[in-house]
Amino acid sequence: MAAEAPAVTEILARMDQAAAKFRQMSAEVKRTTHTAVLNEDSVESGSVRMRRQPTGEILGLVELTAPDHKYYSFEKRKLRIYTPAINTVQEFDLGQHGEQLDEFLSIGFGTSGKELAKGYEVEVLADNKLPRTTRVKLTPRDAEVTKYLTRIDLWITDENYPIQEKLWEPSKDYIVVNYSSVQINPNLSADAFALHTAPNPKVEYPQR
Repeated sequence: MAAEAPAVTEILARMDQAAAKFRQMSAEVKRTTHTAVLNEDSVESGSVRMRRQPTGEILGLVELTAPDHKYYSFEKRKLRIYTPAINTVQEFDLGQHGEQLDEFLSIGFGTSGKELAKGYEVEVLADNKLPRTTRVKLTPRDAEVTKYLTRIDLWITDENYPIQEKLWEPSKDYIVVNYSSVQINPNLSADAFALHTAPNPKVEYPQR
């Protein structure tokens, strides 16, 4: 007989406790993007490192190694995308959306239960097929957010971090992110989050 799903209040309390201790993380990552109209999936894989700054801002570095090599750097609410094959950096100033990006990047990692309940309606789902996890459904409360995401599911381990996330878009497309080899609060130096490029990269500002 399957174990009874924990109550929402229990999950939120566990996340409050985990958030109080969270400083940084590292993991291997696989991202599957499903295009509904074509019924096709595209898969990317690599690694991710993330740190919550004392200001609350998120410092992050994602390195995708397959099928193409690319870096995504998040710092001071700026996004930089580096493509080694053409030695080009694209820089985006996220401006007023920076706070939403911080929230999105850190969701499930260092996000307190109070923060989740403030931004989302939270529901624990019984139809969970991943062992030793709790499946949590998040429905955004902000109408502006629902223009981009209508629902997020998190599969949260007993250690209170997600090993899978599923994000639904209004178009019925969705993204599934799987984490493995997760380390919470590893001993990472500042250099682990730095974007290293080849000499003299071309820098582009698509917003200008």
